[in-house]
This record gives sequence, structure tokens and C-alpha cells, in this order.
Amino acid sequence: MADIFSGKVALITGGASGIGRAAAIRFAEEGARVFVADLNLDGAQAVAAEIGGAASAVQVDVADYASNQAMAAAVMAAAGRLDVAFLNAGYYGAAEGLGTVDEDLFDRLIAINLKGAFNGIKAVQPVIADGGAVVVTSSAAGIVGHPGNPAYSASKHGVIGLVKSCVDAFAARGARINAICPGGVETPMNGIPDVGVVPAGSLPRVPLRGFGRAQHVAELALWLASPAAGFVNGQAQLIDGGLLSTFAPVVLPVGP
Repeated sequence: MADIFSGKVALITGGASGIGRAAAIRFAEEGARVFVADLNLDGAQAVAAEIGGAASAVQVDVADYASNQAMAAAVMAAAGRLDVAFLNAGYYGAAEGLGTVDEDLFDRLIAINLKGAFNGIKAVQPVIADGGAVVVTSSAAGIVGHPGNPAYSASKHGVIGLVKSCVDAFAARGARINAICPGGVETPMNGIPDVGVVPAGSLPRVPLRGFGRAQHVAELALWLASPAAGFVNGQAQLIDGGLLSTFAPVVLPVGP
């Protein structure tokens, strides 16, 4: 996809690290003018500096609608258009089963993951360009339950319903919206430091049910935002190394 986004403007939330960072770098490599948005402004500025050129950093608290509106307005004021919004910001929290999920954690997960997606969608829909695309990060835990963190799973299930429900609103502007559903990914949220972005053709194959790199997910976001995915709309695209392809592996009894 050499320069497939030349002349386009891309906004990435959660862009200071992990999947968002990898996507910001890749969208820029493909010619887009990138706006890196994150609550962590220093981190967003570091990624924008790493990209160089016309890349910019924007601070956003996705749980606050006014902050999302200000983010979209800042992009429009600086660039005059918005072609791609990758609404990727999210939170997992410390949870090891239902008994460890209290009301405060539940509220925070809903505020960031679900309300945050809603706020971002509402903020970019009035300004997204004709032919534009929105990609929203859900999770494999948005398709099946997650006993380790039921509140996270609930928030990500909600993201998929939200995306599917907003297809008509974006179609009215000539734009598409899809969700991506990553399985295990090597990111700081999972305790694994960011690594360098490599040529897409050099990405390693992921072993069955293994952890992918942040860039694997970023490449899917690029494809969904590109004209090549013009027939894909309102979908929840799994990217999970086969994690949900079958029933969980079982150990068969051994003996006569």
C-alpha cells in the first residue's frame, strides 16, 4: 500500500503506545498527515516527533465528550479535513475474575472503552470526509466472554454494537465504520514494551493462539481504512492468531 493515504489526514487515539503508536507510524509511512491523540500528551508528542514531518500531537480524554470535540476541532483547524479516524484508546485495569471487579473499575472501563468510543464516533462523524473511514478497537473479548475481566468484556461487546448501529450515520457522509477485535497483542497494556515498526512484509507469522505484534493490528486498521476495504462496512474483524477458531484445546484422558 505504497502512499495509499497520500494527501489524507488520519487521527489515531491511544496513539502514544502499543497499537496506536504502530498505526500512527504506519499511516504516516503510507503518506497520511497524522494526528497522534492520547491522554498522555508527552507520549503522543514523542510519537509525533518519531514520525516527523507534519505529524502532530493532540491531548484527549476520550471519556469526556467535550475533549473529543476539541480534538476533532483541532484536527480540522490544522488540516482542514479528516479522512481516517482510528479510535483505538482503551483500558484494561487490574482484574483476576469477577470478585476482583468493583464498581469503580466497572465504571472506568465503561467510561473509557465504551463511552470513549461513543464520544469519538460522535465527534468525528460530522467532519469525516466523503470516502473516509473510521476504525474502532474492540477486542476478541467483545465476541466471547472474558472471565478474568467481565467488565472489560462487557465494554468491548458494547463497542461492536455501537459500531454496527452507526453504519447509517457514516454512510450518509459517504464514509464507512468497522471494528477490529484483537486477541493477545504484545503491547505495554499487556506488560510488553513497544518495538520498532518493520516493513509489513517482514512481520513474522504468529504461532497458533500466540501473541501478535501491535503492528499486526495496525496493518489491519490500515487495510480497513483503505479503498481496498471499500466493500467492508459495519463489521467486527477478528485478528487473534486463531484464538477463537475452535473450542479451547482440551487434554484427553490417558490410559486404557
